[in-house]
Amino acid sequence: MINSNNIPSVFKSSSEKYKDFVAFNYFDDSWKVMTYGDFFTLSDKIAGFLALNGLKKGDRVAIVSENRPEWCAAYMAVLMCGCIAVPIDAQLGSDELNNLFSDSEARAVFYSSKTETNVINAIEGSGIKGINFDGLAIHNQGYSELSSGSPEISEDDIASIIYTSGTTGKPKGVMLSHGNFCSDAAAVIQSGLVSHDDNVLSILPLHHTYSFMCTFVVPVFQGSVITFSPGLKSSQIISAIKERNVTIVVSVPRLLEMIASGILSKIKESGISAVLSAMLKISGALRKKLGINTGKIVFKAVHKNFPKVKFFASGGAKLYPSVMNDMESLGFKVLEGYGLTETSPVITFNPADKRKSGSAGKALPGVEIRIAHDGEIMAKGPMVMKGYYRNPSATSEIIKDGWLFTGDTGHLDEEGYLFITGRKKEVIVLSSGKNIYPEDVENAYMSIPLIKELCVIPSVTALTDGEAGLTVPDSLHAVIVPDLDHAKKELIGNIAEALKWQINSVSMRLPEHMRIKGFTLHSEPLPRTRLGKLKRFMVQGLAAAKSDESVQRKEDKSLLDDETGRRVVECIKPLMPEDIPVQSSDNLELDLGFDSLKRIEFISSLEAMFNISLPETFISEVQTVGDVVEKLKTGVVIGKAKSGALLSWKDILQKQPPGIDSKGTVFSFGKIETMLIYILFMLQKIFFKLFYRLNVEGASNIPEKGAFVIAPNHVSHLDGFVIAASVPFKTFKNLYFLGFQKYFAGGKIRSCFARASHVIPVDPDTYLHAALQMSAYVLRNEKAICVFPEGGRSFDGNLMEFKKGIGALSVEMRASVVPAFIKGTFKALPKGAWFLKRSKITVRFGLPVTSSDIDFSLKHEKIDAYQFYADELRKKVAELSNG
Repeated sequence: MINSNNIPSVFKSSSEKYKDFVAFNYFDDSWKVMTYGDFFTLSDKIAGFLALNGLKKGDRVAIVSENRPEWCAAYMAVLMCGCIAVPIDAQLGSDELNNLFSDSEARAVFYSSKTETNVINAIEGSGIKGINFDGLAIHNQGYSELSSGSPEISEDDIASIIYTSGTTGKPKGVMLSHGNFCSDAAAVIQSGLVSHDDNVLSILPLHHTYSFMCTFVVPVFQGSVITFSPGLKSSQIISAIKERNVTIVVSVPRLLEMIASGILSKIKESGISAVLSAMLKISGALRKKLGINTGKIVFKAVHKNFPKVKFFASGGAKLYPSVMNDMESLGFKVLEGYGLTETSPVITFNPADKRKSGSAGKALPGVEIRIAHDGEIMAKGPMVMKGYYRNPSATSEIIKDGWLFTGDTGHLDEEGYLFITGRKKEVIVLSSGKNIYPEDVENAYMSIPLIKELCVIPSVTALTDGEAGLTVPDSLHAVIVPDLDHAKKELIGNIAEALKWQINSVSMRLPEHMRIKGFTLHSEPLPRTRLGKLKRFMVQGLAAAKSDESVQRKEDKSLLDDETGRRVVECIKPLMPEDIPVQSSDNLELDLGFDSLKRIEFISSLEAMFNISLPETFISEVQTVGDVVEKLKTGVVIGKAKSGALLSWKDILQKQPPGIDSKGTVFSFGKIETMLIYILFMLQKIFFKLFYRLNVEGASNIPEKGAFVIAPNHVSHLDGFVIAASVPFKTFKNLYFLGFQKYFAGGKIRSCFARASHVIPVDPDTYLHAALQMSAYVLRNEKAICVFPEGGRSFDGNLMEFKKGIGALSVEMRASVVPAFIKGTFKALPKGAWFLKRSKITVRFGLPVTSSDIDFSLKHEKIDAYQFYADELRKKVAELSNG
């Protein structure tokens, strides 16, 4: 227990008690150690050095350095002199440093060779004394030790001024006293989380109070070992944990996400991924319901990298419950806590023996937590700051009647566990009056494997409240960083399209006001604080900043100097809406804006340019321009160069689809096959008539023969069968459907069923070009085809946008399209349902439409002809829904 009320006293007591024990493990070409005795001696000498240079009680001394033993010694030395330490982010530039030095009125600053340039520039001409750790002779030269002549320090004396924000404007410095820090450390120690026998890994920068308290102050007060990670790479962190026998890993959610994701990826890549995934679920269920930890045994190989780890601590930002659940299922223990710089910082932590995922835990001893009427979290206790440095007005806004208003919102459950819902200032208030906490929404959508990062912001288009003069968002928008590795592995050719379907799937499980209604793809990591919190105000400007990038682009000389690269660029240029330089690092979709059809045009142009036939999987295996060049160089035999002229869609559709022979046997049926198909057809017709009272309207609008397209809405797996049952057999004999390979291919029974149902298995998600070429092939053979223009089933039964593929097919093949509307199948078997329900089904067929029936003069210049046709066709299907 802590019996003193100031940090130097506790430090001296701990150092005397644990003099010969290791205080620090640190890496300097090789692993080295420093004992508590050496740590105290170094601190005392630095304190003497400061005193010799005129530093006295109350003076401010900044520390700008990476984590290292000297950082800790300098901090202790500053306090031993009665001075006030000002820890500052080592990554700040000289202007920002100058701003903080000036505000804090620092008289001296410690720095290292890594931060030397910025610090020297910041203090030039200021009179501030600079002290370089790497040039400091304290280690080898004797200075008069200060310990015998230390000034008297009380618990009310300020120990640190920590700057939390405003580093480029008016900064806010949090004044934390010796009593604040000592009381918070005592509360953490009283909780039994850290003992003398522990070895704590220090990864996070020490200028943050979370890292400062949990990986410095508490371990020092307990005489524990502190291990500094040699770097931030996962391999360096895991190596430090394993080699130095770390028992506690103090981390942030981003690190835990990285660890969990890395382990789960290896499980998926293993030869027994299905078995391991099942065992992971069983392990999680056993631990959650019965408290039995089988994960440590089942995933023994994983734990070899974490041999002594007791638990992972998570703080600094909200931890997604799914990450904690995954880690716990793997056999690890994760303790999430909560606090602010203004509370020294820890005020809640999950008890080691009773953790709740999604919760920030229970209040530490000595802390009171209340929830204000508007949901804001209030805290009171000896660890609450003295106020903001030289800013009484800001202090009075946040501390009222002894209660600190945290700015975070949340609730307490019946057992006193705190659940954080978000930042009060980040709450999105929709025009409907609904309050949205972005983190809750993000948590729901982060279950999508294709999403690497996501930030929810107010919609780009907003409503204006004329009376109040405010802009009020009417829905939610998201900025998404996709997981390109996952997309490549799963052969996802169109990331945006795949995300739309996956987002819709999640949306259907959420209340209407919490659903994302649009998203922007971003190729770079989202801006975050050093502890992993999203900088939402910066995220909102990413879309605008992205649009300005084209102006600043420069030619990629290395790409154009390469013969293959230059020819690839020649294929890209005609597809771009404007003439901008193409970079090797450009993502085809995120940077160049290639949608599914543009990708097909690009592939066709490459095949013409290089006189080759590319494999079907090519477009799904490349993400960037550089990938394309590399793939062409290493995996494809290139023929003699041809003209780089862009192939027309007419030429693309005239190509023979892959997997089809020249005899057209896909349309050939024997007499016995035809008879069996007729029997199945009639049984299907009878089934829908009796069970669903199928009613067909406008059947006379269906052409009696020849090539045409039926284009219905799509809400259910039943839709294709309903269309088949709605036409006469003479029409069905020549009517074909495109079906997903995963449902209609693989195995003799599936193949026979597909053939009898006139289903041609394709995978439009990955091989859209094959789907369109197959459709064109059907039409060229004077057959009819049923195409669902929405590209997939609606999640809510409403008509979705039509993809422009139907426009390309109709316009270039000059095919007539019969619009159709199906009503009742959504109730009978909606997406996600497994059992049929009774419902009256009606099918309405409209008059055939050709491209000559469309007035393209009404087309907006920013919409291409194919999309315009698709939009006009959608209107006709929508009209049928009102019939």
